[in-house]
Amino acid sequence: VELDNKFNNHTCGLCGDYNGIQIYNEFINGDASYNPITYGNMQKISKPTAKCEDPDETQALPSCNEHRDECRRLLTSPAFADCRLRLNLEMYIQACMQDKCACNGKEDSFCLCSTISEYSRQCSHAGGRPGEWRTQNFC
Repeated sequence: VELDNKFNNHTCGLCGDYNGIQIYNEFINGDASYNPITYGNMQKISKPTAKCEDPDETQALPSCNEHRDECRRLLTSPAFADCRLRLNLEMYIQACMQDKCACNGKEDSFCLCSTISEYSRQCSHAGGRPGEWRTQNFC
């Protein structure tokens, strides 16, 4: 979530309070940061007739390693040369690999477009200048 500074001290909830005071950071418990599962579990609402179940954290996501090379190639293409040192590349490679697994073997590029687009957008926000990565046949 990105907000203009005019919203300082005007938000609360899942996205934080946006007041810049670390002690009030909802994502930190004492000296430890919550992991995404723990934080998400804190936000559930149980209605009298419904029960929210915690996700099974013992079940690992499929590795999808067969897509690693393709994802690395896409995210380190010349269009993203100015992005490599600005972002955590591995995080986007992992997201790309999960996207490819979720596509159930489909070869269309649509499955990857949102992740590649977000990588480009975050690169820009980090001061980078991503090149033209979309083509006639890709996204």
